[in-house]
Amino acid sequence: MENNYSLSVAFCTINETSSLISAYEKVKGCSCADEYLFIVAKNATEECKKTVEKLCENEKCRFVFQDGYGLGNAIRKSFDEVKGTHLILWPADDDMDINALPQMVKLSKMNPQKIVTVSRWKADKGFEGYGTIRTVINFVSQKAFAILFKSDLTDFTNPTQIAPVSVYRKIKWQGNDFEFMPEMIFKPLKIGCEFIEVPCKSIPRKDGKTNGSFKKFAKYYPVIFKIYKMKPEDVMKV
Repeated sequence: MENNYSLSVAFCTINETSSLISAYEKVKGCSCADEYLFIVAKNATEECKKTVEKLCENEKCRFVFQDGYGLGNAIRKSFDEVKGTHLILWPADDDMDINALPQMVKLSKMNPQKIVTVSRWKADKGFEGYGTIRTVINFVSQKAFAILFKSDLTDFTNPTQIAPVSVYRKIKWQGNDFEFMPEMIFKPLKIGCEFIEVPCKSIPRKDGKTNGSFKKFAKYYPVIFKIYKMKPEDVMKV
């Protein structure tokens, strides 16, 4: 374990209120974070902004507004802003099982150079609320990605993961919105980062409206194939 290990938890938010409070309270209850950072969208709802301001009255909490628009820009802002040695982006819509987090932190502290990520496929009923067609598409896609990248990972498209901030800061990022999410797994893979998977099920969101859509998620595929064709040195900043 690294003696200077510290964990930042970032929440990217645009319209969440009660789910954001719930997500924060659950993470706080794990007593594993050294910092809570809220990345607020420029076009966030007033209710969301008020919720964040109230949360930031708590210890270890602060917020910043993102540069530009889209989820990818929000995530990149977190890479620049966090103070911890490691970072996890916890969903503001509270759609991941918090029971996985303590195990993720434990494994990250034991293996600080590795990326500890979730796998919905290793969890019991990991895709609750997804629907049959969406789940089948995900299953086929994950198998194809494993073959393409010669990896034993089972869940390539959910970047709920604890990673060294130093890794994120040395990679060239491109996506501005939802297409940024697969970059967070495939680009570290491309430069030889090792991953550890922890079972974690997805939970249907109860608050706010998702900005995701089939059209946005379809943009994953050209991004992934572009990364596949890249050389490791093309992924790194000069």
